[in-house]
Amino acid sequence: MKQMLSNAAFGLSAMALKAWAAVTNICRMVLAEQTKPYQPELHYMRGPGPKWREKHACQQDSPAR
Repeated sequence: MKQMLSNAAFGLSAMALKAWAAVTNICRMVLAEQTKPYQPELHYMRGPGPKWREKHACQQDSPAR
């Protein structure tokens, strides 16, 4: 009987350790995503495209400043 309880306790502790490891790994991944440094090249924009130019074509007739 004592051996069965010992085996059960060992199994439960092993499962608890695996669950704790999973939780800590998830926390690490979430924190790593939040603390990424800013990379301006990912947000680079080249300027207005052809749709914008087509929409604002009538404003080009105004005198230059």
